Amino acid sequence: MSRRLRALALAAAPLPLIAAAALAGSAAAATQPLVSVPDNTSPALAHSQRDGALDANTKMSVSVALKLRNSSELDKFIADASNPHSPNHGKFLTTAQFNDRFAPTQSSVDSVSTYLRSQGLTVDKVSANRQVVTVDGTAAQLQTAFGTSMGRYTDTAQHRDFYANDSAPQLPANVAAVVQGVVGLDNHAVKHTNNTNKRKPNAPSGYNPTQLRGAYDTGSLGTGSGQSVALWEFDGYQASNISTYDKQFSLSSSAPKTVSVDNANYDSQPGQGQGEVELDIEIVQAMAPAASTYVYEAPNSDQGEIDMANQIASDNKVSVVSISWGSCEPDTTQSAITSTSNAIKQATAEGISFFSASGDDGSKDCTRSQTGSGVDAVDYPASDPNVTGVGGTHLTVSGNAYGSETAWSGSGGGTSTVFDTPSWQAGVGGKRTVPDVSADADPNSGYAIYSAGAWQVYGGTSCAAPMWAGLAALIGTKLGAANQALYGLKGTGFHDVTSGSNGTFKAGTGYDQVTGWGSYDGAKLAAALKG
Repeated sequence: MSRRLRALALAAAPLPLIAAAALAGSAAAATQPLVSVPDNTSPALAHSQRDGALDANTKMSVSVALKLRNSSELDKFIADASNPHSPNHGKFLTTAQFNDRFAPTQSSVDSVSTYLRSQGLTVDKVSANRQVVTVDGTAAQLQTAFGTSMGRYTDTAQHRDFYANDSAPQLPANVAAVVQGVVGLDNHAVKHTNNTNKRKPNAPSGYNPTQLRGAYDTGSLGTGSGQSVALWEFDGYQASNISTYDKQFSLSSSAPKTVSVDNANYDSQPGQGQGEVELDIEIVQAMAPAASTYVYEAPNSDQGEIDMANQIASDNKVSVVSISWGSCEPDTTQSAITSTSNAIKQATAEGISFFSASGDDGSKDCTRSQTGSGVDAVDYPASDPNVTGVGGTHLTVSGNAYGSETAWSGSGGGTSTVFDTPSWQAGVGGKRTVPDVSADADPNSGYAIYSAGAWQVYGGTSCAAPMWAGLAALIGTKLGAANQALYGLKGTGFHDVTSGSNGTFKAGTGYDQVTGWGSYDGAKLAAALKG
């Protein structure tokens, strides 16, 4: 029977028959052996004290991420489309084309949704790219549906309370076969900003747009007209602060547009991350004043991050994304990383480039987390091979021209424990290294930013990331997974930063794990990428 006739037959069937068919499918799933979905327990459990069971009536929302199809083919497609030497360079996919070839099937979505509904959960939404099924329910319902207990914990290292599943979730075998991860069973993960507020002067102090464009040689590249940049945020901003910055430096930029993810509503009352969001907007506008800016705002959680990544990929209305938030790689569950990474793969297959701050704690990215200051680690999402990790330098200028740069001691860099060495990188011990590139980040050579009603001087790699996003907007050509092209240049178009360290690693000639290939000479790098 054809799919159309089968649908017509079902539509004509009596409601009791339809209900019976649904129940039969649920019963079949329920009788299958349960299979654990690995990499879905919080690393924080290893150093936390269980204080008791989570209240069974606690209302919760969980995102069930589904596996992509044809993963090897997708990786090859991204590599070819992003490689200037490939005949398929620049032949990116539309959202519909991606969904047809690589997204989870509708039958996979239906299988997962049917099972979860059979457990009393409410399917709140399915992402437009079919990668995430979001369900709501009580803790009791979730424990039953995912075959795990849930507890209240105290993180003895960070001295804060959280809840989490005690063991890996379990699902019937046919459902587990299409599930990548279950995100939201714990609320331990919190993304941190990668900026440093140096001082609050009474007037603009720190590098201004004219100095930044002069030092990094972007004056001949235009203003970014016709381009769009997305900012990846977990807080909000006040439009009046952006207007004050633009007016001070005569930028004439259009007002940023907020895109709410999971009903996040920060702009009416921004929190402690307000300075981060406002500096991201202002630095992008400083470099590409005519580009449109979309501020994606999501709840600060693994679930919020995954949903934001999928919405950016599904919307497919920007050419570049700037990320200034992250977390120490060992603090994040493997399933949360992979689920976010899958959405990033879709976006890069559509031609979207990502630039992410590499962290402000040098080679010890877990300094502010439970893993501790003595452990070398890198920051995610900067460690994702399809993301360009941006480290930090100390910049000096001569008038409005480039002077010199040294490595900033806070520049995040090191070796991933999650991602293997990509083909375009030498790597260390078979693993990817970070950062890929860099820009000014030392608060002592910081940026003039207007935030929270006052002029401030900011530094941090979260300033360096929007600097690179702004350049990508000026180049005006979709780069996709930009590392493929950037590494192929072998330093052409870069200011090679050869002195300074971030703790374990030292800057040197060529690529290093403090500043990557270095900062950009905008005009030369743009020419090299286009040539």
